[in-house]
Amino acid sequence: MFSLKGKGMFLLLVSMALLLAGNRVTAAGLPDTTTIHHVYLDDEFVGSVLDEGKIEKIVADKVMEAQEEYPDYTFDEESQLTFVPEEVFDQKVKEDQSVKEISNRLDIKAEAYAIDIDRQTVAYVPSKDDAEEVVKKLTLLYVEEAEYEAYESANNEDGESAASLKEPGSRIMDIEFSRPVTFKKTLADPDEIMTVDKTIALLEEGKEEKVIYEAKEDDDLKSIAASHDMDAGQLLELNPGKSEGKELKKGERLVVTERKPYVNVMVEREVFEEERIPFEKKVQEDDGLPKGEVITEQAGKDGIEAFTYNVSETNGKKISETIVKKEITEKAKTEITKKGTKVIPSKGSGTYAWPADGGYISSKQGQRWGKLHKGIDIARPSTRTITAADHGIVESAENAGGYGNKITINHNNGYKTVYAHLDSMEVKAGQKIEKGAKIGMMGSTGNSTGVHLHFEVYKNGSLVNPLNYISQ
Repeated sequence: MFSLKGKGMFLLLVSMALLLAGNRVTAAGLPDTTTIHHVYLDDEFVGSVLDEGKIEKIVADKVMEAQEEYPDYTFDEESQLTFVPEEVFDQKVKEDQSVKEISNRLDIKAEAYAIDIDRQTVAYVPSKDDAEEVVKKLTLLYVEEAEYEAYESANNEDGESAASLKEPGSRIMDIEFSRPVTFKKTLADPDEIMTVDKTIALLEEGKEEKVIYEAKEDDDLKSIAASHDMDAGQLLELNPGKSEGKELKKGERLVVTERKPYVNVMVEREVFEEERIPFEKKVQEDDGLPKGEVITEQAGKDGIEAFTYNVSETNGKKISETIVKKEITEKAKTEITKKGTKVIPSKGSGTYAWPADGGYISSKQGQRWGKLHKGIDIARPSTRTITAADHGIVESAENAGGYGNKITINHNNGYKTVYAHLDSMEVKAGQKIEKGAKIGMMGSTGNSTGVHLHFEVYKNGSLVNPLNYISQ
């Protein structure tokens, strides 16, 4: 069960050589000898026994006890014990004392994986899978899992380099640790073996290191200790010769402790970003448009400038950023606006244009069906567009009962014109309107027997005959 190796084999060879050198072999035969077993614990001699089985039983019992206490761990009866047999003529062995010493000093260890950082063991975990999970979770403290999986997937492809990013976002190009992080199979005290999460908490907390702190103005020992999670006693212990009541000078150097990471996670990223290029605005004056009227001839559109960065991070903090490429992927489009400069008089010219696009007078002003027909009706036009008979200001544009949709224009020279039964109105009250400008579409709203325009003219508030002012 127990193998001889290293120092144990050397001791066996030495013992056999001494035995042969100190005893002569005669023709009568070899004298009687006894085999004793020298026991070494981690290569240190702890005693000798005649019966190797007693020690084996101690080991077996301790393994059983450990397995019951730590059922999730793996133990076997191989231990740090080494047996070196020796043949002797007469040797008194204090076996009971040796057995007791070995029993007291023997600790059974469990199979584990040691996690080493820069060749120094910082933790033990139960299995290789746990060790690999620790390394992964240490990385995931500072990168998103989806990013990490994408990075691992890209690295597992047959050496093909991924194409550069074309959409805004980032990807991991490289992940490294500031110190070598390795793991190896070993034996460890089961009380020292930790779960993955506890190991990560240990690594995240970091280790305490001594650093030099330069006092600032108005610093005192108490405030310096508090800012470094120390008490004044700890600070004074690290700085012999300092006293709590003694005033500190600016720039005075003290030894303090700080938590430093066992290892830094360094990440290289490629980042693709886009920035908007604001479009320019141009305003062109147009004397064909009424003054105050503005129309957009060409809509503006922002351009896009793309940037590719290389970003270096340590423990999730940006350390450096370098632009490796920038280009305009979409040019900005200028907004072109036309601004009217044509002055439209609010006062009518006194002459009136035909308010429809062609058509004929289907009904004149006068008595009709027992009551006064106040205006003329124009029907069957080429198009249904209705236009202002003269310059003026829209007095009203509303639905007026029997008139349907009705527009009244005040020409500010004593005259008003009325346009009724419109299907739609394209002007509003208060709007200045030019002679011949479109004001709506012919329809049959209100009390109407068909599509037509009812047109009235008023002079100084009195109804007059439209035919005295307009002609086809």
